[in-house]
Amino acid sequence: MADRVSMPERLRAEGKRVTRERELLLEIIDANPHLDASEIYDRARGVNPRIGLATVYRTLRLLETMDVIDSNDLGEDHSHYEMRQDDHVHLVCSECGAVLDVAAPFDPRAFGRRRGFEIRQTRLELVGVCDDCRAKSRGEHRPDLGSGPGAGPRP
Repeated sequence: MADRVSMPERLRAEGKRVTRERELLLEIIDANPHLDASEIYDRARGVNPRIGLATVYRTLRLLETMDVIDSNDLGEDHSHYEMRQDDHVHLVCSECGAVLDVAAPFDPRAFGRRRGFEIRQTRLELVGVCDDCRAKSRGEHRPDLGSGPGAGPRP
């Protein structure tokens, strides 16, 4: 996870203002990986009803430009956001949209270096069907483990 303590200093160092709205959006993204802009906006309005959708989009663009957050489409036609983190893989369920973050099974940067290629960013999504959806298709009942769109890692 990103070091939120250093975010205000980082924003100031780049000549950006540290606003309550920006801090709120960082907290939401940090606590809830894989939300889309609309979901982030809805959660932010729950805390600050005066925040505008345009503020959310501007802040997402700014944070992405500063390499604080990453965006991924996760197989959909819009972006989902998460704090910038170490290389990892998204396991995406094509049935319910659940996303599971797992460590990359190899070092992508070393892989690139061996081929004379500098890797600057990785995005790897593996799409399949999660245990819950497979169980449902077989008529089995599984306890709710918090799966679904925007659900972060599961144990």
